[in-house]
Amino acid sequence: MSTPHPSTLLRAYGSAILLGLLVMPAACDRSATAPESRPAPSTAASHDLFPITKLPSPAPDFDASQYFAIDVNRAAQQQYGASATAVLTTDHLYGWKASVAGRLFGIDMARAVADQYGTGYVLAAVGVAGYDWRAVRWSGLNSHIVPVMPVASDLFWDVNSVRTGLANFKSVLLTIRNWYSYRAGQTFHYVQPLVVFLQSTQTAAQWNALAELSTDPNHRYDFMNAAIGEYRRSYPQPGSALKAVIVPFTGASPDIWHGAASTSGIYAVSPPRASSITCPASGSLDARCADATYAIGHELGHTFGLQHACDAYPSDPNCGNSIMQTGKPWDAILLSGEINTLTPQSFFW
Repeated sequence: MSTPHPSTLLRAYGSAILLGLLVMPAACDRSATAPESRPAPSTAASHDLFPITKLPSPAPDFDASQYFAIDVNRAAQQQYGASATAVLTTDHLYGWKASVAGRLFGIDMARAVADQYGTGYVLAAVGVAGYDWRAVRWSGLNSHIVPVMPVASDLFWDVNSVRTGLANFKSVLLTIRNWYSYRAGQTFHYVQPLVVFLQSTQTAAQWNALAELSTDPNHRYDFMNAAIGEYRRSYPQPGSALKAVIVPFTGASPDIWHGAASTSGIYAVSPPRASSITCPASGSLDARCADATYAIGHELGHTFGLQHACDAYPSDPNCGNSIMQTGKPWDAILLSGEINTLTPQSFFW
């Protein structure tokens, strides 16, 4: 199928958000501005629709308390009149349409966020399926790590593949979080991972080539800069109260492992391996998982203000075993000075 340019997608389709008629998971505390639930419009007789179902509960290891459903039916009526109903014509973020007198129109979901929640909430997506839109109270994410997965352009419409990539990404994230807890006695908290909800400007092959090109000193940070650029197309600058971990999804790319880097004390970027493999939450790791968790853990360490261990602690005989040098989980360590730098920070609980 043809893939419209991202700007056309937003203009034509808006940013479709989950129906307020859906029951949010109990872990998602609803704010005073959250829309009331209402029954789904009866539209199946006139359109070939995907069934409206309840959202699955998010993994307890990822905080979704600041993620809220949007009443897409209400958005359709606000934008096209009281007779409009919201219909899901295909199970994808951009499958939502407003049905008016037998005609289908795009719904401006960025406007729906503003109309139903006001300022301070941003449009977000936790996948690319139809029910994956969210409104996020951005200020409520303070002192958390925000994992974000840009999706290669040729995989943007493949809902199941993206779902698999997110599951892989989550497993790597939890492994390195648990490792920090094991070594520091405290650890950081994630919010539920997000995807960049605009179709990427690069294919999977282009993303992978860019990652591998990072071995060239003249292109060391091209992959990192491209990943941060993807993040910024959809989401606000994290600022000092947030850190962002960005891993592009390029399908089954377990051997694309170059390109990890960090910058500005905010962004930690890791290559596509981290969205291509499944890692255990604890215990011994195979070589791929050790590398993937090391890449994220090392770059996150830089965002927390840690230097390379043997630069910061050259007289410490164990500096080479630190994750901030070449030590890889689970055997990697944190030096006492590194722990003392990490644990007073608001990110560590």
